[in-house]
Amino acid sequence: MKKLYYSFFLFALSQASHAGVMITYAEDPTANLSALSNTQVFNFNTTALGKSTNVSWNGVGSFDQLYVKNADAYGGAADTLNPNGSRYSLQGAGSGVLASTLTLNTPSSYFGMWWSAGDARNVLEFYNNTTLLGRFTTSSLMDPLPASYDGNPRNRSINRSEPYGFINFFADDTTAWNRVVLTNNGSSGFESDNYTSRTAAWNPLVDGKLPGVPVAVVSGTTTTGVTKTSLAGSRWSMGNTSVGAIPGAPVPPWTLLLAFTAAIAAPRAKRMSKLA
Repeated sequence: MKKLYYSFFLFALSQASHAGVMITYAEDPTANLSALSNTQVFNFNTTALGKSTNVSWNGVGSFDQLYVKNADAYGGAADTLNPNGSRYSLQGAGSGVLASTLTLNTPSSYFGMWWSAGDARNVLEFYNNTTLLGRFTTSSLMDPLPASYDGNPRNRSINRSEPYGFINFFADDTTAWNRVVLTNNGSSGFESDNYTSRTAAWNPLVDGKLPGVPVAVVSGTTTTGVTKTSLAGSRWSMGNTSVGAIPGAPVPPWTLLLAFTAAIAAPRAKRMSKLA
């Protein structure tokens, strides 16, 4: 009972801190897929080359427009069928598409993608209708990556001045977005692949350890750098607990958890008073 109380108490306190969208990067520099389970992936491999409009992501949503290219130095994640790289999405770089908007059928709390050849003109935004939940650039995402992520992972000598890595975006249980916007002003290219979405928020009681290495928490246009040490005791540090939960159930709000811990603590206090 003491262990159960302690786990819920820590988890409840964590809900009040580090609000916003958490960013992590895959611990393996060669990874180009999400480590989170129960997700849906869009990899562009069957999407027509060139510019397309109203592109459907079956069961997830649709893109207003996309420009799709074959693999080259700047993009195209390798897979079993395409060991030298697959088709990928591009904004800018002469494509005629400066922005692509993914509109989701159901508000979601996780998004991931293989962000390749990251540069300062790439901008990723998450919206709940017209409310900006988070704006991300390479300064908040790609710059903190170690040098081992620089260069195309098929051959690190290719475009070695720019980082390549799988990036995760986790919302808390009170946050969800229904639009994802990828933008480049045209003076460079925004290359990405293997878009990954999940409706349910990451739940440490079900999903276990938070996938990836924490980089920052972003709220609107404000970026706050984080480390594993600074996250200790927060929601984002949880996951190594034996407490079970119903698969797919949302994480209870922190106020409910505080009430739960109080209910557990009350009988203990009464017993202690009788022994005094």
